[in-house]
Amino acid sequence: MALYKLHLDDFQNIDYCLYAIHTELEDYRLAYGINSTLGSKLERKNKDLGAGIHNKYYFAVFEWNNELLDNTWNLIKNGCKIELTSQGEGLFAGGSENTTKIVPLLGDYPSANFFLKIEGQEKPSKKIISLLSKMPEVNMAYSVDLDAIKSKEYLILD
Repeated sequence: MALYKLHLDDFQNIDYCLYAIHTELEDYRLAYGINSTLGSKLERKNKDLGAGIHNKYYFAVFEWNNELLDNTWNLIKNGCKIELTSQGEGLFAGGSENTTKIVPLLGDYPSANFFLKIEGQEKPSKKIISLLSKMPEVNMAYSVDLDAIKSKEYLILD
């Protein structure tokens, strides 16, 4: 009797390019800058991208459906700010301390602030990377190797 194994990779059809963007800009300012520079029309989605156990973390998403080229652009924030409360110990046993932590969407690229995902584009565009890098507020932009990402399922948008 033959034994067949199915791998998750068999069901993942990767037909998109992913660009990492390093910047200190707020998400809406970066979306405006990309719209101005690349001629896109990114708009904030009503629903954020949920990730983590029970969708515990939420990441801002901007989207544009380019009907002319038949592709979809998504600008995804790679950081979710959470607040942690810890109880004091020893001399400070009666108090609590609040700290904030930024949880990345893709742990493989924790220093990237945003990802630009273009569905329907199979090869990275040097022109897009060049235009993103020339934006004065962008420190660095580059194409992401999709095979190196361990958690591709976080990039599935509905």
